Amino acid sequence: MSAKPAEIRIGREEMIDVAADILMRVETPKENALSVAQSLVSAQEAGHASHGVIRLIEYTGFVKKGTVIPGTQPTLIRDKGAIGIIDGNWGWGQVACKFALTKIRSEISKYGTYTITVKNVNHIGRLGEYMESLTKDGLFAMMWCNSDPAVAAFGGVARLFGTNPFAAGIPNGENPIIIDFATAASAEGKLRVARANGQSVPTGMVIDKDGRDSTDPNAFYDGGSILPFGGHKGYCMSLFIELVGGALSGGHAAMATGYTRGNGTVLIAMDPDAFVGSAEFEAEIAESSAKIKATRPARAESPVLLPGEVENQSRARNKESVHISEPIWQSILELQKSL
Repeated sequence: MSAKPAEIRIGREEMIDVAADILMRVETPKENALSVAQSLVSAQEAGHASHGVIRLIEYTGFVKKGTVIPGTQPTLIRDKGAIGIIDGNWGWGQVACKFALTKIRSEISKYGTYTITVKNVNHIGRLGEYMESLTKDGLFAMMWCNSDPAVAAFGGVARLFGTNPFAAGIPNGENPIIIDFATAASAEGKLRVARANGQSVPTGMVIDKDGRDSTDPNAFYDGGSILPFGGHKGYCMSLFIELVGGALSGGHAAMATGYTRGNGTVLIAMDPDAFVGSAEFEAEIAESSAKIKATRPARAESPVLLPGEVENQSRARNKESVHISEPIWQSILELQKSL
């Protein structure tokens, strides 16, 4: 495996324009293409290249295979009190999830909480994006989704679970706390990036098709599996997300008979004002956050950070233009030409 490739800087608007153009070339309506492109570039800016524009290669492949119908819109198929169900109709996942956020905002003042599920969508993008959006309205939220099998059960070899991410957003003034992680040892997209850049991955992340540890990301794409993070604890959390995300959304768990593909998504939002009052809640979060930040670090050069700060630091670095690996950007331009 080679060393990390050179990075280049691309203007934000240029990157969005290229991404949107690629999506429109596969029959995505302009408004939806811009929405998905903005989500991908937002992930790139936040330092999550695994959910950035490299996904366009996979996304256009979805359209060619017919697993995404780019011109469809999400629909609300159940609206009962503080519960909603959205059918993504196999359109773009980001569009369906933003539709879910709009519904939450319109209903949460009635109930103080709102739970919404989304089914019949493929990749929904970076969950942290939706948490960031809701915390700007002073809402606490948590979200999870199951996905196509990629991860072995603890002690197993075969792909059984998705990478099954979990996310939460806690309002905290200008700097909300954003928790967002895959319950696998690695998001599949990170393996995709490592493979594209010709890099190896750490041990304990991937096993090959025979169950042997590997540092080669190709071991996964050659029939291996990703491991759950944290041994049996990550396995338990992945199992929870798989079963509840799949079954509660109606999209089915990956090992269930009715499963076909996609992300079965659950999103729960709460308005602190309906519980203890926004002012009291925000004051406690701010005080606690300050004390966490002030704790003495084990290494002076590495201060204690709150979840979400790494992304904020990456956005600051990408303020003028966005960092991207040169080989990945060239592959995106080649994709655009090929369409």
